[in-house]
Amino acid sequence: MVDITIYIEGLQSDNSAVLTIDNSAIFRENFHKLFSQKLSSTEFNLRIQPFGSITQARQMLKLMDTQRINAVLLIDLDAPKERREERLNQYKSFDTTKIFFMIQEMEAWILSQIDKIEEFGKTEGLIRKRDHEDMNNNSLIKNKHPEEINRPSEKLDTILRQYFDVVKIRRGKQRKIGKRYSKAKDGPKLIGLLNLQILMQDFDEAKRLVDYIKR
Repeated sequence: MVDITIYIEGLQSDNSAVLTIDNSAIFRENFHKLFSQKLSSTEFNLRIQPFGSITQARQMLKLMDTQRINAVLLIDLDAPKERREERLNQYKSFDTTKIFFMIQEMEAWILSQIDKIEEFGKTEGLIRKRDHEDMNNNSLIKNKHPEEINRPSEKLDTILRQYFDVVKIRRGKQRKIGKRYSKAKDGPKLIGLLNLQILMQDFDEAKRLVDYIKR
């Protein structure tokens, strides 16, 4: 049995109130669910450890190095794929073979499997708008490789608002408003729905990460 930890950027929010222990547990549970599709629990004791800001990446790498933790780092690239090497150079004092990127952000992974956004809408009890429209035809993503989508978190927020409503009660009255995307609350739930095999076909870094752990 191999112990392996994946330190993942992503559990952050403008509202500190949503950064609860529950959200952290949901984050770990859903990324574990995703990677367990390829990393069997009989072979790997897989630990998911979320951290907030990208500014902590160097701190996580130092921890891995000084404490000799068998771990990898999974972070947003926040840039086009062409800038991968440039980003790696920022961490060249560490073992950069242990650094993997979500290109351009975690949300690109979600946008690559639109059917899972539909599934999320149903499981969350969201109200589907524009029933006759296929989300895949949305101009924000149509005919684009998911790695080429700039600011995918913003695009995901827009798509959710365009296609789903939630019911809010204000002053005793029900009101429908567009569903806003929450990285801390919604992101992990969507990640847990993804098909890892398809993700590895669409994203070189996802495949490289799984292959690296298996080795």
